Amino acid sequence: MPVSGLYLTQVQHLQESVNARGKLAGELMDDAVKALLNQDAALAAATIERDNELDRLDDEHEEQIVQVIARNQPVARDLRLLVALLRTNTNIERVGDITVNMAQAALRLADKEPLHSRVDIPRTYQLVRAMWDDALKAFLNMDDLGAAQLRSRDDQVDEVNHQTINRLIQISMEEPKSVFQTTNLIGISKSLEKIADQAVDIADEVVYAKRGEFRHARTLGTTA
Repeated sequence: MPVSGLYLTQVQHLQESVNARGKLAGELMDDAVKALLNQDAALAAATIERDNELDRLDDEHEEQIVQVIARNQPVARDLRLLVALLRTNTNIERVGDITVNMAQAALRLADKEPLHSRVDIPRTYQLVRAMWDDALKAFLNMDDLGAAQLRSRDDQVDEVNHQTINRLIQISMEEPKSVFQTTNLIGISKSLEKIADQAVDIADEVVYAKRGEFRHARTLGTTA
């Protein structure tokens, strides 16, 4: 099992780098929602452009993680941590793509009659943003107990998302001219729910790295 000081430093650096990238994804989420609420086309466009930075870091981090695995040939918990880093890196990249979809919807709605004040998208955003921050914190600290709590919080996001979509469908039926706006807002609400799912996946990676339990199978008590 690799225990050299250099190896430990490399792994710590990777964890911190992935965490910083996760924070950048959170900032893009903030800007996409802000662009929607303020009907700020310039901010929406800038958010879409900033995803390029996230994509570049994704490639860099993936290569760095693969190199550490190849050079050190870790096993057991050390290997699980690096595999979890790889998969978390992918989760963050997916969140970047989701925020681009949100920003594109905000751009389409920037010059339309606003309907977002009639549904509680900010509530969904607040719940998801807190989950994202806590998932990143759990991953940085390898806090499996904190990570395990995130799955139940996802249920609340699902419920709020369901309520929002139902309300938007009702509005579109009552006001057929609003279909363009409601369709885009439904997409944004679903996007936020998908980010919550990514947060849960990251939390599951913490449990996998610490306990050797596979995602979505913790009740089996599988260990390595």
